Amino acid sequence: MPQPDSQAANNNTLSGRQGSSIGSSIKSLLMARESSVVVVLVALLLVMFNSSVRGPFFSQQNILNTLLQVALLAIYAIGETVVIITGGIDLSLGSLMAFTGMVLAMSANALHHHYSMTLVMIAAISFTLLVSLFIGAIHGVLVAWLKLPAFVVTLASLTLLRSQALVLNNQLPVTISQYGFLNTLANGQFFANTSFAVPIPFVLMIVLAVISHLILARSPLGRYIYSVGSNEQAARLSGIDVAKVKLFVYCLSAVLGGIAGILFAGYGQQGDPTSAVGYELNAVAAAVIGGANLMGGEGSIMGTILGAALLEILLAAINIKLANPTVWQGTVVGGVLLFAVLASAFQQRKNRPTV
Repeated sequence: MPQPDSQAANNNTLSGRQGSSIGSSIKSLLMARESSVVVVLVALLLVMFNSSVRGPFFSQQNILNTLLQVALLAIYAIGETVVIITGGIDLSLGSLMAFTGMVLAMSANALHHHYSMTLVMIAAISFTLLVSLFIGAIHGVLVAWLKLPAFVVTLASLTLLRSQALVLNNQLPVTISQYGFLNTLANGQFFANTSFAVPIPFVLMIVLAVISHLILARSPLGRYIYSVGSNEQAARLSGIDVAKVKLFVYCLSAVLGGIAGILFAGYGQQGDPTSAVGYELNAVAAAVIGGANLMGGEGSIMGTILGAALLEILLAAINIKLANPTVWQGTVVGGVLLFAVLASAFQQRKNRPTV
């Protein structure tokens, strides 16, 4: 039977270990990129709250519009994040969104006079997502089985899809204003006209984010994705089918890009072949701001959503503050992306073990 002093010592040791574990967890949380982005977001909002943009920025209409823009960016940035975690990249997303918007509009108009509105919407959206999946599968096959560089494959796809979007209707947009469902899907709100109004795309973003997070954090496939990005050769030697993992991530990225393309078409009430130019860089920026490593092996869905929020809040601020905000958007996106990459590089150098 242990003596009282010995038992007290054991209890103290256990308490110390628990305290150390809690302290370590808190330290890890504070050091995480997501926490850093939250701090920056809070600081940015406080600055804006005490500046001349306070009134227009914190109006309910602008908050709803910002939530909508965050959702539209985050949806396709989630797919980009998963690709980046494997060590790849998808540069086709902007063109893919324009192309799928055109596919949606033209397929809906082709069916409009032959079937009921419900069937037209189901068929047009399903066909658009299948086209997106097919494009993602092509990317996956070229990268995973033919060993072509992802940068080259998706850059070629960016050019090709943009060209085909222009070809589909002789460079002209295709109106879809007659389809109320698409308008509601992109521009509608839950609890509309109340203080609790939330854009429908924002709720859709949450659903897609939860599903993607569960795949990455709670499934064997998620572990395979991180393993491929951390060390592809080691993942292959451990029995992981690297080609299938890459095929999955490029298909996922394209499907989420297709969903974003549908929402953007509904948002603008037209399929526009000139839309979403450069949006693939916004997706990369959101992912990298949130902690994704362009070398692979690191990244999270929550970080990407926070990155998208930071980016869109900055863009909303310049839209309010500047007379000609469009010309400054590239500066904001490029500057924030460069800063995020530099922060990642310094963090990796700091964490690198010294010899």
